[in-house]
Amino acid sequence: MGGIIGGVVVRMLLAVGLIAAPSPPAGQPGWEPVRMHSYGGCDSMTDIVPLSRTNVWVFGRTEPVDDECAGTAHPVAQHWDGRAWRTVGLPGRIYGEVGSAGASSPDNLWAFTASDTGESHALRFDGRRWMDAGRPAMGSRPNLSNGMVLGRHHVWAFGDSGGWFWNGRTWRHSRLPLTPVKTSVVSQKDVWAISCCAVAHFDGQVWRKVPLGAAIPAGTGDWSTSLTGVLAIAKDDVWVFGNRSETNAGNGRDQVVAAHYDGHTWSPVEVPLPAPAGTSADPWRLGDAVPDGRGGIRVIANPPGNAASRVLSRTAAGQWSTSIPQVAGKAVDLWDLALIPGTREVWAAGGVRQSERDSTSVVLALR
Repeated sequence: MGGIIGGVVVRMLLAVGLIAAPSPPAGQPGWEPVRMHSYGGCDSMTDIVPLSRTNVWVFGRTEPVDDECAGTAHPVAQHWDGRAWRTVGLPGRIYGEVGSAGASSPDNLWAFTASDTGESHALRFDGRRWMDAGRPAMGSRPNLSNGMVLGRHHVWAFGDSGGWFWNGRTWRHSRLPLTPVKTSVVSQKDVWAISCCAVAHFDGQVWRKVPLGAAIPAGTGDWSTSLTGVLAIAKDDVWVFGNRSETNAGNGRDQVVAAHYDGHTWSPVEVPLPAPAGTSADPWRLGDAVPDGRGGIRVIANPPGNAASRVLSRTAAGQWSTSIPQVAGKAVDLWDLALIPGTREVWAAGGVRQSERDSTSVVLALR
């Protein structure tokens, strides 16, 4: 009982800022919790939409606690107005979680939900209220994997059946050369997307597959390639991350791979990560990435096994470093990073592991 009460007190104090997280080791960036909220289950924040330093939306999920945190999940939302956080209700009885979100303005905010059953929703906020703007056109189970917001009349949602384009009035179905699982936007005429094993570019009119060449070789023979992240900063500054795995089960080698596009050519980039400990065949996985506001990037790195998430930082000069966000000494699983506009502050969304059956949603800041 004492341990449970103590954990609750720590969470409450962290949430209101009355105690600080432990200082990071020397030389490592310091992550500070700016929001913790318990919905009473297996909770996690998965997406951050920063419109300004005083207008930030964060989305995630809560799931009833059972032996494996495998109950029925519901999407959740939090909003920061520059002074205080508040919990915001989403419309209807929606199952699953917010898989991606984006905005072109404070009154054109979208959140795309996904679930294990294929039930998905495209939720829109018009500055006053949230509404379900997707189901009538897409059907009840479009199985959305991702979405992106390029403007008030220019929204995409992606699922098993291809893409859905919102023109400001209705959705139009569109076939694509791949099923995007992650996207990154420079402008309406410069969009990059990845599927499990391919890259595509959208020029405002047409989607086209883009070969990576020798930078990240396609799967051949005993090797398979899977892509896990994409970051487009400018037309001459695009990153793709993934894994190369040997399919021969007797060997089980796995490599983290990264490639950079300078506007003309894709080049491989070495990512310094330690080899898996012991006999673990589980690979490192690189996930969401953001610019750091200084000419470099930051990337979520998930180690083999059940270890806590890391954040890799690469300077403009090409030097790598690693930080391990924690809250009161507890491990954090990270799902999204965002650079706050007008600052060099990076926020991270995830969940703090309280036990094998309990996690608390968290937003951390690297200032």
